[in-house]
Amino acid sequence: MNQLFLDTLIKGCVLVFLFSQTTTHVFGQQNPPTEAETLQQALGRIQSLESQLSQLQQEVSGTATDLVPVVDPSQVYATPCTCQPCCGRCYQCLCPLEDAPCIECPRISTLGTKYNIQVFGAMTLDMLYSRPRTVSKGSPFYLIPDSPFGFDQDTVSIHARQSTIGAALTGPQFCGFQAGGLVAALFFNDAIIVDQYGFLPMQAYGELRNDCWRFSAGLQFDVFNPGTPTVLPFSMLSASGNSGNSFRGQIRMERFFNPSPNVQWTIQTALSEPIAATLDPAFQVVAEDNGWPNIEARIALGIGTPDMSGLEPVRPFQVGISGVGGQLRTTQLLTNQVTADVWGIGADLRWQLTSCLGIAGEFYTGQGLGTYGGGILQNINLDTADLANSTGQSIRSTGGWLEAFLYWTPCLHTHVGYGMDDPIDRDLAQTQRSRNSTAFANLIWDVNESFRIGNEFTYRETQYASPALLGNEGPGFHTQFQWSF
Repeated sequence: MNQLFLDTLIKGCVLVFLFSQTTTHVFGQQNPPTEAETLQQALGRIQSLESQLSQLQQEVSGTATDLVPVVDPSQVYATPCTCQPCCGRCYQCLCPLEDAPCIECPRISTLGTKYNIQVFGAMTLDMLYSRPRTVSKGSPFYLIPDSPFGFDQDTVSIHARQSTIGAALTGPQFCGFQAGGLVAALFFNDAIIVDQYGFLPMQAYGELRNDCWRFSAGLQFDVFNPGTPTVLPFSMLSASGNSGNSFRGQIRMERFFNPSPNVQWTIQTALSEPIAATLDPAFQVVAEDNGWPNIEARIALGIGTPDMSGLEPVRPFQVGISGVGGQLRTTQLLTNQVTADVWGIGADLRWQLTSCLGIAGEFYTGQGLGTYGGGILQNINLDTADLANSTGQSIRSTGGWLEAFLYWTPCLHTHVGYGMDDPIDRDLAQTQRSRNSTAFANLIWDVNESFRIGNEFTYRETQYASPALLGNEGPGFHTQFQWSF
């Protein structure tokens, strides 16, 4: 810009000079110069102006250097690379990251330029009523024993702990992979069953993925039995047949095969934290890991055009078989140590029969699956009132859930289902739960893309191993208002 200005200035001065010479000659100069003398004077003036231009350029260059720092390109992507200048051999010099692409109407800014962040969440108000007293009123799992004296057990809970906040991250592409991640949290305390306000991380992982592979590490949902019923409480039928769906530290690898655009095979494997205390903090008190991570695996088939409206694509027909294996260790009264095996086999299904009707469900069998939501949240044989007679061995159990759903309109839908957990009675201590089931029916109205109203009726039943602990059963009702963004 400065060069253009100076060039224009010089040309203007030359024109003024020539014009002045011409006007002097026209209006009666006594001894007008010859044409050669006029040209010689113009050339001299031009040389003088070029000399002034050179001085001005030097001054402008010095001023710009003072005001705008010179950036060494080797330093842009070279941290912690110390090569001066860019050597072209280290990783930072060979593989610099590109800025994340701009998104239309950005709603959030980041300090770094490599990732875009899309914030999402929901403000949720839950109002729950139950005639029998549930364990965790705000997110019911099972019922406490009935009162032998017939005392009232009605409970009510009005809370917003199921509100969520999260962020989806999209980063640069390199080596054929798309970088990204997810962070999401609830407003429960450190464990859901505590039923108090707090901040509970639910997802926090980074990933690299393309059309064939996905690698991820962080806090993630289980690979084992990942399906969920459509119910209003966050308990999602855990302890009533829905194993899996806890969240734990995990390293995961996935492989995708697409024989055709509407068919996909998925193979998933993971190394995961053996004990996740996000359901019940007692899990970390009564047992510990045996020095090895759990191994989880799943193979699934999806058929049909995927629905891309959620965080993960969902196909009209999906079926999967999964498994988990690991160990727990218990030290009893500082004199005896027991190692309990953990294993499980599960199957999951979701089938959209028509545009408005479908079914979904899961089945599992295994042992030591309390931290996975199985066995009515019981891992091992343990009687807190009689530790001497507790074996510390794994509790075997079988369970599952089944749901049918009907969309009356695209915005109004009903889900009806049943779930049940049934541990083997001879594996239980006297105070432990021997059977738990939940039947549910709900009506959910998606008023618009942001606002939802739901109502759900449930009937729960819980039995105990000891005859002295009376079983309990009864109805409950749940209303929910949700504003999502």
